[in-house]
Amino acid sequence: MADFIKQSWVFPVVQSVHLIGLTMLVGSIGLVDLRLLGIGRRQPIAEFASDLAPWTTGGLLTVLITGPLMFGSDLTRYMNNPAFLLKMGLLAVALSGQFTLHRRVVRDSGTSSSPRQKLTAVFSLILWSSVVLAGRAIADFDLRVV
Repeated sequence: MADFIKQSWVFPVVQSVHLIGLTMLVGSIGLVDLRLLGIGRRQPIAEFASDLAPWTTGGLLTVLITGPLMFGSDLTRYMNNPAFLLKMGLLAVALSGQFTLHRRVVRDSGTSSSPRQKLTAVFSLILWSSVVLAGRAIADFDLRVV
């Protein structure tokens, strides 16, 4: 199965779906972060985050399905790629922060931004942007073992 995915049209399709899922996930989180920074309309932040939750969840489920498919197609390639390893570490931190600190700050927010909300938003934006950049760097740091 791994060879079929790696050596056919399936890999680019799975990779494209992965990028769409990543865009949904990071995009919806980024919009909430911008709202935490005070940018946007005056809808309560928790309500805004709730409205975007289906996009966040859909994106997360998409990357959690497509990521392992890509990883399983070439274990050696990914396990020897420093950008992939960095991405996985950053992803673990970003997801942990998303489901703990970020969720708590959003839940406890009103319509205006506090310094704690702004700091959380900046941290989140930097972390998720780093995940995306590390993912993009996977192709650049490809140390294929022949």
